[in-house]
Amino acid sequence: MSMQTVEQGEQSEQIARGEQVAPSSRPPAPRTQPRRAPVVVLAATVLALVLIGIAVIAVRDLLVSQGWATGSPLAPALVDGSDGLRASVGLAIVGGVVALAGLVLIWLGLRPGRRTHLRVRGDADLWLAPGAFAALAQETADRLPGVMSADSSRSTRRRTVVDIVVGERSTPDGPQGAAAVADHVRAVLDEEVGWLTGASIKVRATEVPR
Repeated sequence: MSMQTVEQGEQSEQIARGEQVAPSSRPPAPRTQPRRAPVVVLAATVLALVLIGIAVIAVRDLLVSQGWATGSPLAPALVDGSDGLRASVGLAIVGGVVALAGLVLIWLGLRPGRRTHLRVRGDADLWLAPGAFAALAQETADRLPGVMSADSSRSTRRRTVVDIVVGERSTPDGPQGAAAVADHVRAVLDEEVGWLTGASIKVRATEVPR
């Protein structure tokens, strides 16, 4: 039985007895950030299609040269067409463009993909998609008193927009106006939802016509 299993068993017994378990002194595991596929994947796909086309031409020429297929080889015609080319301004420009494209592809290949999820604060390795974060903000706003409806119109990794329809509501201290209800919604969203990831939540309120 490993030491980690023994520690987990001891912690489970302490939890069952209602005792508080001290946080582990071990550092948290490194986070793996969800990211998009690198942009160079598209270029690699195009290059793979080009190489497949070259392979198809090579196989066809092989079949033609062996007499297993009819027609004339294509590769010799391409080679003969490039015969006699000499250094020129046009070729230098083409070579420069190809070299620049190669450098761009190398840079895109080394560049990590864009982060797609929001990191949840804390020691746990938890991530939220922007859409899930927006849905959580929408549901939280929709259940608050004085809110007639709520909808998340736009959500990014840095900002979420929640549109609410509010009206006056009665409280023990007296009637509360729509503006006060909207301010209450903003405060609750910042306190209950915004702290999870640190992303900002913008609330756009529309008052119910009287």
